[in-house]
Amino acid sequence: MTDIHLTREILRALLRGEVPGRMVVQIGLQHLMSVCPSCRQEVEAFEREQTAGAAAGYNRTFEILPALLQDQVARLATEQREARRDLSELLRLPREERAGRVRRARDRFRSAALVRLLIENSQKHIPEKPADAFHLAELARTVAHSNPRMPEHFDLIVLATAHMANACRVGDTPRQAEDHVLHARHVIRTHGVTHPEVLARVDDLEGSLRKDQRLFEKAEELLARAAMLYRLVNASEDAARVLINLGTVYNLRGESPRAIDTTRSALDMMPPESAPRLYLCGRFNLAWQLFTAGRRQEAEDALDVDADLYRRFADSWTQLRLTWLRGNLAESRGEVERAEQAYRETRDGFIAEGRGYDAALVSMDLALLYLRQGRSDSVRHLAEEMVPILLAQDVHREALAALILFQDAARRDELTIEKVSAAAAALQETRGNRARAVSPPI
Repeated sequence: MTDIHLTREILRALLRGEVPGRMVVQIGLQHLMSVCPSCRQEVEAFEREQTAGAAAGYNRTFEILPALLQDQVARLATEQREARRDLSELLRLPREERAGRVRRARDRFRSAALVRLLIENSQKHIPEKPADAFHLAELARTVAHSNPRMPEHFDLIVLATAHMANACRVGDTPRQAEDHVLHARHVIRTHGVTHPEVLARVDDLEGSLRKDQRLFEKAEELLARAAMLYRLVNASEDAARVLINLGTVYNLRGESPRAIDTTRSALDMMPPESAPRLYLCGRFNLAWQLFTAGRRQEAEDALDVDADLYRRFADSWTQLRLTWLRGNLAESRGEVERAEQAYRETRDGFIAEGRGYDAALVSMDLALLYLRQGRSDSVRHLAEEMVPILLAQDVHREALAALILFQDAARRDELTIEKVSAAAAALQETRGNRARAVSPPI
């Protein structure tokens, strides 16, 4: 008989009225039979009896587990209620006072449910507010450290640390991201963390980091393993999200057909209404992959089909990248003015948001457009604009060096399409090319 476990997710669904109580009872009874030969023998013998009295007895067997589950469900409801109260209180405090409040408390701010709520709130700030995401994940780890006796103590420390690493990755602090990933792996090894959902999440988030570092073989290994582990725990939405990310890895490696197939497989795993934001990410990335594969009309058709979906998500992270891709498509059609307008709008939006790398990359597309039109004066003016703006936005030294070389070549009127393409590639090396895809929310 299959070994079926009761999980927190099933119990929470029971609490919300999303699954019937009898189903939960049956799962519990099946698990009891799978782990105890004596119980299995007795229940199977009971089932073989065909008298009315035996049937009634069998029904009474199912009445045992609800009584056992009642206390667990009530405890879970209380813990969730208290965790929401604690979270609200912490969020009302100034940011710099929250960790101290947790450390000073004796009985409050000590639950595993609060740790999970903080991690969930941290995820909501990715990718638009990575600093807030980092703070909440770090606060989750502080809560976990404050109560070594909480259930899944080390699992939660690993999860919080991995989300701190992810916030650093999105916030363009890769060294700190690396440190936190290494610490999460250390806790896994030292304290024997084995829960597949925890291991899947760490592989998932580290895979994104390795992708940004352009360590594509390692990223593929981690993301493929994460997808497998998510399937193992029936987390189909997470598995789909990881496959969308894996499709991006293949596209960065120049494997467009594989990227397209992987992204389509991810989209097939979920109906649009189940996770519209995630579905949008996959659809945008598919359009971008089709464009890079030279299948322009299919890319345009995909954007047209999803027009209503894009209107539902007005966030700048999505809309700026959509405008950028529409600029690429316009340029490929020879619509120079429309492409220039799209590139400028995108660049200005990135600058306003302090996204220096993204502004630099779209500026490279604009420079290539000018070069193809023989507009060397426009290229020089663009180069003179870029460097001081990006200096003020704390772009990494390697990226800034590439931009200064670009500026010098423009001043000497020595820029060629090949040189601009090389400068863009150098920027992508330091950026990980995250700008050209809408990242799944992780």
